[in-house]
Amino acid sequence: MYRIVFLLLLTLLTTSGFAQQQIVSTATDYITHNQFARADHYLDSILKLNPKTVDALMMKGNVLLNKAWNNGSKSHFNTEKAESIFDSSVIDQSFFIPIIPIDTSVLIDRYWKQCLQIDPDRTDIKKGLCSLYSLSLRTAELERQLIQMQPLITENEDNAFLYAEYARNLKARGRFDDAMQVYALIAGMFPDLAGIRCDMANEYFYAGDFNKALAYLDSTLSKKEIDQTSFINAAAVYSTMGYYDQAYNTFKRYSEKDTLVEADFYRGLMMFANMDTGFYEQLRRFIDHANPESYYDEVQLAQKLLPYGRVPFTLDDFETVAYNPKIARYYRVLILQRGVRQFSGQCVPLFLLGSFDCTIKNYEAAVQLLEPDDDCRLMSTEQMELWTLTTGFAWYKKGDRQKAVFYFERLFYSHNSFNQQAAKYFEAKINWDAGKKEEAKKLFAEVAASKTPTKYSWLSKGYLGR
Repeated sequence: MYRIVFLLLLTLLTTSGFAQQQIVSTATDYITHNQFARADHYLDSILKLNPKTVDALMMKGNVLLNKAWNNGSKSHFNTEKAESIFDSSVIDQSFFIPIIPIDTSVLIDRYWKQCLQIDPDRTDIKKGLCSLYSLSLRTAELERQLIQMQPLITENEDNAFLYAEYARNLKARGRFDDAMQVYALIAGMFPDLAGIRCDMANEYFYAGDFNKALAYLDSTLSKKEIDQTSFINAAAVYSTMGYYDQAYNTFKRYSEKDTLVEADFYRGLMMFANMDTGFYEQLRRFIDHANPESYYDEVQLAQKLLPYGRVPFTLDDFETVAYNPKIARYYRVLILQRGVRQFSGQCVPLFLLGSFDCTIKNYEAAVQLLEPDDDCRLMSTEQMELWTLTTGFAWYKKGDRQKAVFYFERLFYSHNSFNQQAAKYFEAKINWDAGKKEEAKKLFAEVAASKTPTKYSWLSKGYLGR
C-alpha cells in the first residue's frame, strides 16, 4: 500500500511556536512508524489541557487520514493504462490510485474546520481541506472551498497552476469531467491568464477530446499576454494533432515575441514533410542561427535531415529516423507524414502513422491508415502481428467490436504471449459486455492460466472472480 504521511505544509514548522513545532514533530514521528494509537493518545493528552490547540486538532485529522490510507483505503484502478497495448509493464501498485473513504474524510473535515474556527487565518489548513476533498472525490465541497478562497488564490497568477493540482487529483481517480469542472472554476478566477487554458487544452488532448482541446487552444492564443511555455505547448498540441499550419503560426508568434528561431526549424520540418527540397536551406539557416544549448534536440534532428537535401531519403533512412525515441512526437509526426507521402506503396509508413494516431486516441484516423492491403502480408511475422493487434485495438477503442474481433482472432495462436493474451482478453471483454459470460470466462481462463503471464493474465483473473 502507499506509504504517505500527509502534513498540510512543511512551512507550518517554521511559522508556529516551539510548542506547536513539538506537537507536529512528535505526532508525525508516531504516524511515520504506524503508531496511530500512540499518536492519538499523545494528541488527546494535549487537547485535554487545551481543547483549542490548533496543531493538535490538525494532527488528529492527519492521524485519521494516514491510518485509513495505510490500512487499505479504497483505490481507483487505472484501467486505461492497464489495458493499453502500448504499455507492457507488469501490474503493480502504480496502477492503483488511493481514494480517501467518505466517512474518514468527513471526520477529518470536522477536525480541520474546528481549527479554522479557532484560527481563520490558517491558509495551510484551508489548502489541506482542498486536498482532502479532491482525494476523497468530494467535488462539490472542493468547489465551495475554492470559491471561499478566491481572494487568496487570485493574489498571484502562479496560484492558478498550484490549485489546479486538486483538479488533477480528481482526474487521477477517474473523475475527468469533475476535474475539468474544477479547472474551469480556477480558470474563471483568472480571465486573462493563457497558461491555465493551455493546461486545459492539454488535458482534453490527452483524453482524446480534440474538439475541446482546439477550443481551449484558441482561448489560450486569444489572450493579450502569453507566456513562452503556453506558446510552445499550444504549438506542440496543434502539431501532434496534425494542424501543422496552426502549429507553425504559433511557433512564429512565439519567435517574433522573443526573438527566437523556433519557427525557422518547424518550417524546415514542414518543408521536409512535404518533400520540398527547400528544406535544406531552411534547416541550414536554422542551424547557423540557433543556440545549440537552447535548441539541442532541434539542432540534432536538423543535422540528421540535412544530408537528404543532397542524397536520396530511402525507406531504411525513414525507419531509422521514425523509430528514434529521442525525437519529440510533435516533430516525429511530420517525419511520419513524409514517409507516408514519399513511400505511398509501402506498408511500414502507414503502420507507423496509424500506430501514432492510435496512441493519441485519434482512432478514426488510425483505422483508416491501419487497414492493410494484400501487399502488407509480405511483412515479417512480428511486424504483421503488431499491425494486427494495433488495428484490432483501434477498432475496439473506436467502438466497432465486430471489426475488432476479426483482427483479435488472428492472434489466438500467436507465439508472442503478449499479443495472444491481449487479443484473447479484449475478445473476452467484448463477449462479457455482450452478455456472453460463459464464452468470455473461457477466454479469460485461458489467459489467466498462461505459463508466460502478462498483465492481461492479471486482468483476466479479475473477471474470473466476479
